[in-house]
Formats: sequence, C-alpha cells, structure tokens
Amino acid sequence: MIAITAAAGKTGRHVLRALCSAGFAARALVHSSAGAETVRADGAGEAVVSDLTYPDELPGALEGCEAVVHIGPPMHPREIAMGQNVVDAARRAGVGHVVLMSVTHPQLEPLLNHQSKLAVERHLLGSRLPFTILQPMHYMQNVAVRDCVDSGRFRQPYSLDQPLSFVDLADVGAVVAAILSAPAEHRWATYELCGSDTLTGHEIAQILSEVSGTLVRAGEVPVDAVLPEGAPDYTIDGFTRLVNHYDRYGILGNPNVLRWLLGREPATFADYVRRELG
Repeated sequence: MIAITAAAGKTGRHVLRALCSAGFAARALVHSSAGAETVRADGAGEAVVSDLTYPDELPGALEGCEAVVHIGPPMHPREIAMGQNVVDAARRAGVGHVVLMSVTHPQLEPLLNHQSKLAVERHLLGSRLPFTILQPMHYMQNVAVRDCVDSGRFRQPYSLDQPLSFVDLADVGAVVAAILSAPAEHRWATYELCGSDTLTGHEIAQILSEVSGTLVRAGEVPVDAVLPEGAPDYTIDGFTRLVNHYDRYGILGNPNVLRWLLGREPATFADYVRRELG
C-alpha cells in the first residue's frame, strides 16, 4: 500500500493515476469528502480524510503503508509544518520509504514555496528514513491548453521574453511509479525532474497555435489576475515573489536525470498540447 498526501490536487492526481496504472494499491489522503470522491474515481483503493496540520491523526493514516509520497500544498502558510508532520508520522508508523515532492532549485529561498520545500527536505534528511527527493520543474499543466485555444489568448503575469523550463506531470507520475517499483535502487537520491523544452511566453503561444491550428496570442497580465480568489496574504506574497523572480530571471533546469529515469525522452510541450486537445 502506497500513501499519497494532497492526493486530490493537480500533482497528487497524476501521481495517483500513475501508481494505480502500475498496479500499486493506493491510499489517498485528502482534506475533504469531495476530495475523497475525486481520488476514488481516479482509482484509489482507500481514501482517508485527514488534516496534515494535526500530527496525531497521521500515524494511523499511514499505518500499514510501505511507502508514502508527500506532496505539500502549494503556497500554504503551514506547508513546512505539514511536511514535518508527515515525515514524523511515517517514522512512527514504520513506513519503509518516503518520496518527497520538492521543487527544482529549492535553495532559491526568497521564493516562499522553495523555502518551504527546502525546510521539509532538511527535516527528511534528519529523519533516518529511507527517502527519494524529487525536484520537479514548472509544470506544463500550469498552462490551461483548452482555455487558451478557445479564447485565442495565452496570459502569464511575468515577462513573455523570459525563458522557463517545464516538466509534464505525466512524466513526474511515471517517475514516482518507477521509483516505488524498485525503491532500494533510488534510496537516498535527489532527482531534478525537468523536460527538454525551454520556452518563452511567445514560444508557448506559437506552439499552441501550431498544434491547434488556431491563432493564440500571448499577453502579460498583472499578478492579481492569477491569484486564487480570497487568497491569504501569505499566498499573495508567495505568488508575487515567484512572479518577480520569473520576470527577472526565468527558471531553468536540465533534462538528463529525467531522461535517465524514464528510459526515454521526456514529453515536450507540443506533446502535452496534443494530448490535452485529444
């Protein structure tokens, strides 16, 4: 049995589906009954409603699991505490392997989401638990392909001329399944997960146009346009720092490790667009 935290989120659902497709039994930890319905539809054998901020709930939720995949909720003010609670609970429950979903370049500590991921990495390193740390790049799934094609517009809140690397969450899920199929081979490893594309906003719009056959124009919007409705100050601050960094520096990574883990070329952004358009 493999436990997955934040299993009803974007990352969690891709990991859950990949594990189920590989034949693993999955216990999905979610925050609500609606999330439980979502993960059951994705193939979870068990769904447990659990609050990661309450450490006493977690050992029971992880009992009997051979591994846990921890995915911290993005831009959450208590992400560090949640990650530490999961690691501590895994140790108490006798879990044999922890796969931690971190972020590429977590040492970029001015970025709050990177700062949180790095703190959880440190805690895991001191836990004495067998682990694999995954550091995925900016997700292709952050681009809503169908919405862009239907509206003819691609919008992002930072420079359209600044290059970013990407990774397909389907490839991330495949890596998790491969690691848990042979965990001893990946013990104590830290892997950067990055696709081979490095794209500006203009190039993203060009690929959307070429693959769909519909003209998609790129445009820049203020950060307020992409913030979740009713976002707390911590989330607003986190997104603002992220946008400012991307606007000035972009964010870049290397595909060699992902290529090796997959045993094939990583998906390109064009591959992702074709799949989304079906």
